[in-house]
Amino acid sequence: MRDKMSSKNEIEEKLFIIFTMDCERILKYSPTGGPETWEFSENTIKSFLKVLIDHDLSGTFFIVPNTAEKHVELFLEAQDCGFELGMHYHPQSFQYGRYNKYLGEYNYKEQLRQLSEAIKVWENALGFRPSSFRPGNCSANEFTYKVLYELGFRQGSTYIPNRYIPKWHAIWTNANPFPHHIKGIDFLEVPITADIEEKVRKGDPVHLRIEGYDENTLCSLVEKWINILVKREIILKTIVVITHNSIDYFSKESKYVRRLKKLIKSISNASRKFDLELVPINLRKLHELVDKFNLPI
Repeated sequence: MRDKMSSKNEIEEKLFIIFTMDCERILKYSPTGGPETWEFSENTIKSFLKVLIDHDLSGTFFIVPNTAEKHVELFLEAQDCGFELGMHYHPQSFQYGRYNKYLGEYNYKEQLRQLSEAIKVWENALGFRPSSFRPGNCSANEFTYKVLYELGFRQGSTYIPNRYIPKWHAIWTNANPFPHHIKGIDFLEVPITADIEEKVRKGDPVHLRIEGYDENTLCSLVEKWINILVKREIILKTIVVITHNSIDYFSKESKYVRRLKKLIKSISNASRKFDLELVPINLRKLHELVDKFNLPI
């Protein structure tokens, strides 16, 4: 972080922004979706990274194990630039079809076994154990956080508030949309930013998925969300943006680059409107800040 905070009161005057990218395996080996080729994946990660660096921003890359193996140098370069490398996991895209269900369909022992295997591949590729996590499709159940904590994960951005997609075992109706510790363990959850006032019967509310909505919708949600944070006097004010390495950020005509830049500008303008200082950060550093000031979340 660029500035030094010395009190809890100062934190309440900040708006912490985390850009995240889920880095999937190529589509050939990823039934749940992914980039067409490894070349496409590398080009789009590089280009996305460059836009963020050019705007003095930061964030977390959530990387499935096999993609960690394919882009080692690129991800370590991103880490050197202040970005965090976390783990992403789809059972269906790991180990060549050995697992064919969503994470939330597995019991405690099965999740523990799968994620232990995935961590080994990830760690062997990048040289250290990940401490941040996001499940594929936001799929989870009552065992997931316990498993994550046992395996050494200490923070995550694991869900979209009010997502209701039972076939993926991703049911997050009325889930806490603000940063919070999971009850009983030192695991900080920082959900993806979504419109928590939208009523959802099935599917997703509008959320800050760059490829999911047009510029006006994304920018409108930013201002609405910050207004909610301020009105409810949320101590730790965060915005979490999501995208994927299957989205084109490198073509000259890419609409997603334009959308990303407009979203960045919108977040900057909205933070000034609400008299908040914009602070780029990643998940691990945000958790360190929470612990440093013993924030009651």
